[in-house]
Amino acid sequence: MYTSSPQRLSRVYTPINALEAHAEHLQAQSLSDLIGGESKAACRRATDLAFTLGPLYLDLSKQRITSETLSLLVDWAHSCGLESKRHALFAGDMVNESERRSALHMAARWPADAAPPAGMEEAVEFCQFQRVRLTAMVERLHDANWFGATGQAITDVVHIGVGGSDLGPKMISEALAAGCPSQKRINVHYVSSMDGAQLLPLMERLDPAKTLLVLASKSFTTADTQFNLRTALAWLSEALEIDVPTVCRHQVVGVSAKPEKMSEFGIPTEHQLIFKDWIGGRFSLWSPIGVSVAMQLGIESFDALLAGAHSMDRHFLEAPLMESLPTLVALVGAWNCQFLKIPTHTVLPYDARLKSLPAYLQQLEMESNGKSVCLDGRSVTHATCPIIWGEVGPNAQHAFYQLLHQGGHTVSADFVAVARREIEAPQAVCDLLAAQEQLTLANCLAQAQLFALGDDAIPTVLRGHMAQGYRGNQPNSLLLMKQLDAWSLGALLALYEHKVFVQSVLWNLNPFDQPGVELGKKLATSLFNVISGNALEQSLVKDPSTQQLLNKVVEWR
Repeated sequence: MYTSSPQRLSRVYTPINALEAHAEHLQAQSLSDLIGGESKAACRRATDLAFTLGPLYLDLSKQRITSETLSLLVDWAHSCGLESKRHALFAGDMVNESERRSALHMAARWPADAAPPAGMEEAVEFCQFQRVRLTAMVERLHDANWFGATGQAITDVVHIGVGGSDLGPKMISEALAAGCPSQKRINVHYVSSMDGAQLLPLMERLDPAKTLLVLASKSFTTADTQFNLRTALAWLSEALEIDVPTVCRHQVVGVSAKPEKMSEFGIPTEHQLIFKDWIGGRFSLWSPIGVSVAMQLGIESFDALLAGAHSMDRHFLEAPLMESLPTLVALVGAWNCQFLKIPTHTVLPYDARLKSLPAYLQQLEMESNGKSVCLDGRSVTHATCPIIWGEVGPNAQHAFYQLLHQGGHTVSADFVAVARREIEAPQAVCDLLAAQEQLTLANCLAQAQLFALGDDAIPTVLRGHMAQGYRGNQPNSLLLMKQLDAWSLGALLALYEHKVFVQSVLWNLNPFDQPGVELGKKLATSLFNVISGNALEQSLVKDPSTQQLLNKVVEWR
């Protein structure tokens, strides 16, 4: 194993103190020092810091770590009780303490033919029942047996949600829809923005008689989704000259944790899919929230997505920490943020089908661990989750890589790449597309190398013939997928979910609540009433700046 020199600690030994001393030691070594050259040590390092799980390959060799770093990080995880807390998560214990509930999104992807862990049985049974209902809805739609209020078969689905009810399903649809046979029968469109900008174009081009609305909302009270749903229903009602309750009975599917609210709204029971409050919104794409994905891709693809995620669940639950991909990714991420003081982390997918992956991970990670108060009420004394951002890699190269390579900011990065893609097209087109894919992969590998090595990556023959000043020393991981299919994508996303949980254990946080988003919503409701002409709400405006802006908005409206 590759190791660096042991350090003498001046303080009482704790895993945190040991990591702080180790970080200080490594600051004197660059990534070029660690990975440069073709020595036996460098080759051994590349082997020791690479990990494989089925069609996923994780390369950590361009991180500013050694095998000793990983050993110290695993010691830290042990000291935080990660194994016992991992067991509590899968056993359905009350890990979401502020909301006094468990977090059992894994139950939504547990196979019917596999025994769940003790404590998860009822959750899995409930999820299986809902999966049967979801499957029946999808098959009815694909068999052209779902008819709108005027008797015409449904051809288009408008998925209305926001946050976790939108980002995950939308990303899956974008990544996997190309070339899927069911897409020829059912088109799925996603609406999340509260300003109507996404809904209006759909209202102009879709046939209202053949359009099904899927309202995905855990609480069934989110203002964004309620406004979009009511506007869409008004469009259908006016266009079809049929009253809203009748349209609602035929052309609305509700997905929520509140069946009573769906019934009150007028959605018939047979068009309702339910998930429990122990599935958080940003962890919900595996639940009935993913029904639009299944409608577009078909049940086989949706089941493969769940199977890939379940495989990662079993790996996370059973693998030793030093071999667990989610644990390793989490530990290295915490190392970069807390000990190397790197405040931002960029996600760079080198496949345009994954264009929404950075946005999905922004919510998953920052809404989960973007907190500064521990479970025991004490303040966190260090940075927790870094700022997550990113873009499709080839586009990013022409946008912000200049700053990353030669600016003054240090970032960490995840490069995500796909090794191969099967395409049905004429041979000449396939050959050209294969060359494009190879160029994309070459760019991904080159940029990961340049992030790490900087000027030292410049070949000898080019020195003196091109600008230097590439700063390097930017730690990065590369996640390589054999191919972008439903199974692999499910495993990848589950890896990131478990990464979030591991880091919450390290930082003693609750990753399953989001109190920081609530106050803004309440203030927005009050200001909406002011803009709408309710003078009684004026007293809630607390500052002259906001009052001045309100006055201007009212004037211009």
